[in-house]
Amino acid sequence: MRTLVALVTGLVVVQPAAAQTLAERVRTLETEHGLVLRAPASEDAALVSEVEAGLAALPPALRRAPGGPLELVLHPEPAPLGMGNDSERRPDWSEDRRSFHLYDFVPSQERRATLRTARLTDEELEQLWRRRAVVHAVMQRWDDARRWSRNPLWRRLSGWLVPFERPLTLREESLLSYEGAFSRARGQKSASLDLVTFAEELFVPVESLREGALPVNERVRCQEFSKTRALGELLATDGLGTLPPRAPCPAFDTWADTEKLSHFELLMAASTGRQPESLFGHLLMRPVWHEGAAPRGPSFEAVVQPVALTGMETGGPRYIVRGLSGGFSLGFLTSTLGDLTHETLELEQRTVRRFRLHLTPSEQVRLLERVWEMERRGYMPYYFLTDNCANALLFLINGALEEGRKVRSPGSLWVMPGAVLDAFTRVEVTRPDGARQPLLEHIPDNFESTGERALRAHESREEALEALSTRVESEVRRKLRLLHRRLQSPEPEKRREAWSRVPALVEAVLASAPEPERESVRTLLHAYLAWSVRVERSEVDRAEDEQLKVERARLVKIHTTVATPQEDVKERQLLFEREDVLQRKLATLDRIALLKEALATAERREPTEEEARILARAQAIETTFITATEVQGELHSGLLSEVDPLAFLEKDRRRKLQAEQALASRSLWTSGAARTAVTVGMDLGPSGQVRPVVGLRTAGLSQALGESYLHGYRPSSELRALDGEIRVEPRRGMPRILDSRLTLLGYRTLLREPPWHRSTLFDELGWGMETWLESREAGRSLPHRATAQAEALLVVDEGPHFEHYAALGLGARAALRWGGAEVAPAVGPRLSFSQRVGLPGSLANAVRLEAAWAPTYTLHRGLQHEAEASLRMDLLVGQWGHRGVRLSPRAQVRWEGRFDGMPSGQLEPRLDLAVEVM
Repeated sequence: MRTLVALVTGLVVVQPAAAQTLAERVRTLETEHGLVLRAPASEDAALVSEVEAGLAALPPALRRAPGGPLELVLHPEPAPLGMGNDSERRPDWSEDRRSFHLYDFVPSQERRATLRTARLTDEELEQLWRRRAVVHAVMQRWDDARRWSRNPLWRRLSGWLVPFERPLTLREESLLSYEGAFSRARGQKSASLDLVTFAEELFVPVESLREGALPVNERVRCQEFSKTRALGELLATDGLGTLPPRAPCPAFDTWADTEKLSHFELLMAASTGRQPESLFGHLLMRPVWHEGAAPRGPSFEAVVQPVALTGMETGGPRYIVRGLSGGFSLGFLTSTLGDLTHETLELEQRTVRRFRLHLTPSEQVRLLERVWEMERRGYMPYYFLTDNCANALLFLINGALEEGRKVRSPGSLWVMPGAVLDAFTRVEVTRPDGARQPLLEHIPDNFESTGERALRAHESREEALEALSTRVESEVRRKLRLLHRRLQSPEPEKRREAWSRVPALVEAVLASAPEPERESVRTLLHAYLAWSVRVERSEVDRAEDEQLKVERARLVKIHTTVATPQEDVKERQLLFEREDVLQRKLATLDRIALLKEALATAERREPTEEEARILARAQAIETTFITATEVQGELHSGLLSEVDPLAFLEKDRRRKLQAEQALASRSLWTSGAARTAVTVGMDLGPSGQVRPVVGLRTAGLSQALGESYLHGYRPSSELRALDGEIRVEPRRGMPRILDSRLTLLGYRTLLREPPWHRSTLFDELGWGMETWLESREAGRSLPHRATAQAEALLVVDEGPHFEHYAALGLGARAALRWGGAEVAPAVGPRLSFSQRVGLPGSLANAVRLEAAWAPTYTLHRGLQHEAEASLRMDLLVGQWGHRGVRLSPRAQVRWEGRFDGMPSGQLEPRLDLAVEVM
């Protein structure tokens, strides 16, 4: 007897197919389910059977589509998968969705639609898509009625945007650009078709035709966790049924290990200050598991990175242009903490800050599922300013949040990592004890770059040297200081020679120390040498980075196939299509590994004289490091064997944590993004008259030198972008605009080479640049100006974290000035002085002095002089939670004129008070 097998909410129901005539079955479809079949469809017994099977695959409450009778119209013309494509020749719907059109079935060439059907016979393939067509038609009607695809629960999974939700978004579109992220190409057209085509695959999976037609790990329920869960929740909310629990998925379940999952961390790689593409930092995510029976080494812990898939392109103007214009794809890469350590902490010398996400246990599982899915199918165009690592993490995490929680994007024209951390902190969640807390919490335990660790080690060994100097005889003290100077030499050969003298000097120091002091001296010597070795290690990492750059520049011909970024993306997508293949191969997009692989067989030109020097220096640095570690090892086995190295490491870690906790407690929780302040003040006229002034300051980003932000950048750097101020004179009627200024981009840094590298004046210099537009009060000569300047900064004083500093600047300024019909270029030098003195309390509290003088030659007007100075105090008051009010009284004076024996010109004194909510 022929039977019809239907899956109903996970149970198999067997019905005799011959119990009714074909006409009776067609009539039953119409009366019970509102599904109308007319000739020739009603006369095709095979089609009627598949229509019945398609309906039976749906939960019972869904089998009658809302909106009245639904007619299935069969056409003799062939169409891929037997369904229309919304074209005039092959429509899928007509008559306001009262009729759904079927066509003669032919296989499709669409890769995603046929990806998991390769093991089906031709007959099974046709049965599959006939049943899916029925599910498509019914679910489309349900979505039209219930609008499930408009629910944020569904839309956030693929990042569906409505028209004008973002600039230049003129129609509904998804953030995901990869066709493989949808059940078939039709699903990429709209959120509704995304839902409906996914329902086809979910309710009529390949294995429903034949159990062994698809490996378990590749089945839709083991690949599309998020969409399955979302559709199930939408159905359950409307009382239309529940989906059966998910069966085991061995590959995912082994990787996720959800029972041991502890929490998730967001990681922010700080800017280097050297590479433009790293200026704003980089965001990553780290799942943290509890230690199990089998220890998981730190280097093998997972790190999730949204990255631009650039192949071997790592820098240069072309790289930057492609990053700004969408020339790369962005993908999600699960790498190891060891990879992150090597590339970020060692080669790029970028310290990584840590933040804990306070998610519910079920949200954590959902986030793991999202990571699994996005690594396989989550591709989107990469734009440095908007669709970057920060925006991608928002998209990833928002898809896992429950109870309507959402982290809002901090901008549409510019999405910065620091601002995204601000957005996470502003979302509050409820702790198990009922108290409220931010979704994101700072962990004062950074992953230190080897450069930062070397600076900390250098400060510590300076202290150890001072302590040793008080415990030994004068001659030994002199030798110790001489050794210390030699270990700070920029020349690795000199440091290596100094390391060879260490054992004898250690013996002399111990012999010189009084007996009661000997053990403390031994401990200090051990610490001094350990910190000095850390300095040598950072030199090796710096040298490796320089060596890789030289080797890249020397490439003449690469014998291995070097794929373009697009080819790399395609190869990665193909690899992740087959779970059984993927589990047998390690997928990686490590740019450093790709480069080294290419270098292994490449032809190289002879190095230039400078390149040869860099390569020789790198080799000498490595040799010096080997010597240092050998000396350290011998002493640990001999004269210093009584010192407990574990106790040293624990003490050093405690010291690091205490310093980071102290810094965090005084830092601001914001990032310096989206700042606004209101000012009130007065201007003093030349005859002593006073006029009131009201102003408004706004900034896309503003972080001044010496300010410490947990979500911001280095205190040694100042970064301002779209930082503007406008001042008006209040009066009856319309207020009068006095002046305005907009800084397009300004950057200053006092970060220099480490102390042991400073051998010339240039090693003591920071630098700065700024470009801005300004308009001055009407009636003045050439009131409108566009200016750019650059300067070198000599640091004459600095404190810890640049809480206080003083710097002299020497640079040049170029400007274009205009007013009326006159346009005049101007150029000249610029001298400046900057000083900051920190005040007690928050690191935002300070007194700042900024002064500058610029003699400027203006075409047709000759030499004029400009001078300005400001004295400003910043005080954070009324702080509550992560918010506070900052008051900034400021006194300014500007002068512009000539020196014709005596100075002449216009002096502009100003006083104001700015009020800013931080």
